[in-house]
Amino acid sequence: MTSRACRALLALALFLGAASLPLGSAHAEQAPAAKPEVAVGIGGVDPQIPDFADLTKTMTFSGQIQNLKSTPLKNVVVELRRSVVGARSAMGSATGGGSLVVSKSTVKLPELAPGTPRPWKLTPTESELFGGKHPAAGIYAIDVDVKTEYGDFLGGQRTYVVWKPLAASGTKKARVALLWPVVGMPGLTGQKTANSAAAPIVSDPQAADQFKPDGRLDRILQYGQQFPVNWVLDPDVLYTADQLSNGFFPAAADGSAQAQGDDGSDPKYWYNAAHALFASAQPQNCWNLPYADPDLTTLAHSPGDPNLLGQALQVQEPLTTGGCRQQQTIAWPADGQADATTLKALQGSGAPDLVTLLSSNVVYSWKSAHVTLPQSPNTVVYDTYLSNVFAAETAPAGQPQLNTPGVLAGQLWLAQTALLAGDYTDRVLVVAPPRDFTPTPPLATAIAAAEKLGQSDQWVGLDDLGKVLDTKPIAAPSSPLAAKTDTPNLSPDVVASASDSQKLYHALHSIMDPNHQRDDAVPFRPVATWWRSHDGDKAFTGTVYSTVVAEHGLVTIGEQNQTLTLSGKSGTVPVSILNKTNSTVSVYVQAHSDQSVHLKVPEKPELQSVAPGQNETVRIRVEGEGNGQTVHLTATLYTCSEGTADCTYYPTDLHTKLKDHNGTAIIPVKVSRIGIIALGLMIGSGVLLVALIGLRVYRAKRAQHASAQDTMAS
Repeated sequence: MTSRACRALLALALFLGAASLPLGSAHAEQAPAAKPEVAVGIGGVDPQIPDFADLTKTMTFSGQIQNLKSTPLKNVVVELRRSVVGARSAMGSATGGGSLVVSKSTVKLPELAPGTPRPWKLTPTESELFGGKHPAAGIYAIDVDVKTEYGDFLGGQRTYVVWKPLAASGTKKARVALLWPVVGMPGLTGQKTANSAAAPIVSDPQAADQFKPDGRLDRILQYGQQFPVNWVLDPDVLYTADQLSNGFFPAAADGSAQAQGDDGSDPKYWYNAAHALFASAQPQNCWNLPYADPDLTTLAHSPGDPNLLGQALQVQEPLTTGGCRQQQTIAWPADGQADATTLKALQGSGAPDLVTLLSSNVVYSWKSAHVTLPQSPNTVVYDTYLSNVFAAETAPAGQPQLNTPGVLAGQLWLAQTALLAGDYTDRVLVVAPPRDFTPTPPLATAIAAAEKLGQSDQWVGLDDLGKVLDTKPIAAPSSPLAAKTDTPNLSPDVVASASDSQKLYHALHSIMDPNHQRDDAVPFRPVATWWRSHDGDKAFTGTVYSTVVAEHGLVTIGEQNQTLTLSGKSGTVPVSILNKTNSTVSVYVQAHSDQSVHLKVPEKPELQSVAPGQNETVRIRVEGEGNGQTVHLTATLYTCSEGTADCTYYPTDLHTKLKDHNGTAIIPVKVSRIGIIALGLMIGSGVLLVALIGLRVYRAKRAQHASAQDTMAS
């Protein structure tokens, strides 16, 4: 055969091969354009799980597309393509590849104008979607692709549909412990209205809106009761809702209360429902976070305030609002990311019964999620892949958000849990949504739908975190520690302000009546983990600091400008204590002399109680020795009987010194006590003076008597 004949046969073979390809498949594996020309959004997948018993039923895919170009697109086709997914790491995105879903339901648009979203809907039967009447068990990626009439890829969006995953060989029902965080935006700064009602002033309206019907926290509470979850609760959310229940005022731009308040009915309704749930006598899977959810990573990396982390972990939830009944507390660094420094700080904090919660993208291959680490013997590691299903959806840069929130997440949950059934390792996989997640109806519906399947079809079951913790921890097969966190630590200024606020707040409330109402979380809300990924921390911190400083200044020691004179061997120096709070305060007063040789004071502080809104005078006993010296007496308030530097009412180790007052009163005392020699001279002079006066009187009387005799004689 000649070379010319060979080339002819080769050309014929290529032609016949190309002719045998399905329409559009010659372009199927083209790499998509760097920037899509059409944005594709999926608004619904109905039903989320196919009817495994009837392949003739219809599945509906719908959504919107939008031309991203400045000119119209002609003869646009919207089509479905499918491909099999074998692993979670290979889920990918729409690229124009896969097998075409051949269906009578088609979408062809003669023209797609720029800028305006256009609806689309495709309704294949199940047999059309899966490519036959006997689909292979597994997980299918379903791409909604937009192409030209010539098959050129313009843009796409991927979702997933599962088909009887347990029918595949080597699969077994997966078990997942789904954590359900109840964490809210901090709103209480300690600021209240000046009237007798003393209603809370909420720093940001969003902090109150989260309790509204269908608000974020309301959704969390409602959806978390539709399927088995493990509640992870910040008890401060309950306390905040309770405080707002009797009415509150949103803060104005200048920080003061707005004229129009709120009756607090929404927080009250939410609190009643939440408190009834968590206080129920029935067994529940519920664990507390440290109160007010402090940013563990930031505080562990704050060398200027080494004690702040331990102090934050010591704050207890109020008995009136309570929290979960589990003895263990979950220490959850932001995003589950921690380094050795953070773990060491947690271990050294002295907080009892801590369970550290970390994240990893390889934990699915471990035999247990309950592990030990060198500085964290009781650690639970959750799966990053499945947890990210709950993250907020964002559109690609430069594209509009056309997806209905939760639709893609719901299908992704079904697909990922089905893939877990293929790598089952006889363990419970832990899943933790972001602490600030917002549940969406489609995602919640998908979780519930999978949970309600019959036992023969149910590929995933929701389990109890307690079962994970009950197993003996194993040595972590690989380290889940992170060298760098996804979000930056809070600024040092915020931490310094929180530290000062804590010292001032503690000083004030340690001298007040033990039964008075207090909110020990006030200084720690500025360093809540919430602020790592949300704006507003600096304004919130400033309000807390100014409020704490103002309240701390309600107890002061009176100033003394006039010089006092001590004219005897001993005496008392008056010191006034002013209490403008609504509680009795019990404070120690200690005086120090700058010249103890000339003016001595008692070595131990004196305890003084001052009624609300009253002034009391403490008389400090002093002993003087000198003549004419002016000695400065410094009176200081203390919160402890030892009178040591670490318990001054006005702390001495603040990052920012208080400008208006330093908690001391300097009293000038002039010591004019007479010495023993001077006293002897005075007494001697007095005796001599009396003698001289007596002699003069005697002489005067004699002279008068002699004159009288002379007169008689004459």
